[in-house]
Amino acid sequence: MIKFVRKIRQNLLLENKTGKYLKYAIGEILLVVIGILIALSINNWNQSRIDKRSESKYLNDIKKEIQNNNSVLDYYIKNRLPYKIEGLLAAKKYSEANIEIKDTIAFLNNVSKGGMITNGLGILSRNTFNELLSTGNFQLVSKDSIKIKVKKYYWGLDADEINVETYKSDIIKFITGLRPYNSSNPNYISKYDSKEMMIAFRSVEFRKIVDRELSYAYSLENKIDGLIEEGLEIIKFIDTELNNK
Repeated sequence: MIKFVRKIRQNLLLENKTGKYLKYAIGEILLVVIGILIALSINNWNQSRIDKRSESKYLNDIKKEIQNNNSVLDYYIKNRLPYKIEGLLAAKKYSEANIEIKDTIAFLNNVSKGGMITNGLGILSRNTFNELLSTGNFQLVSKDSIKIKVKKYYWGLDADEINVETYKSDIIKFITGLRPYNSSNPNYISKYDSKEMMIAFRSVEFRKIVDRELSYAYSLENKIDGLIEEGLEIIKFIDTELNNK
């Protein structure tokens, strides 16, 4: 084919048909340009198809991560937080007032629950979102409304880490320093340990620890329901977007 085209060009030049040659040359250029445009169009179409497929995968990954986070929030944090607050309030009441404790072991076990969930939302996953940001693939999410909601959700998790640092207390270190933990019998507290703990829980140091931990527990309590609802809203948006593809 190339030889045939060259032969036509040579014949036109030999016959000194400049006008026809120019028309031919322009036509040839147009054909090349059209060919390039078609190739680019096919490439863009193919890339767009790949991007849409990748976007669907990423949206599904975000959805699964938020669903898992909501499960952790609901079953692990939300259900256990009232016990944490109850234990801290009991400790606060005991450390601030001269009240009589009838069942020392039950009281100490209750107070020990104040050491639950000290890392707050740190157990929630951010892996998918962090990966999308680090690879630059988050830009493949085409809906700005979804992008904004997803960013706000994960920024909320990051903000909680700051709260943890602000209110971070040594409640676990304090309690376990008084009471050696036995994993085979976690509710066991010796008479010696119980006596030492009851004295320590009257200290100014422990009172300050309880106040800090209680402040964080209340801030976490106020945040959980909103975070779950936020996650459900994102999942709803993602489902709508995936159904439209």
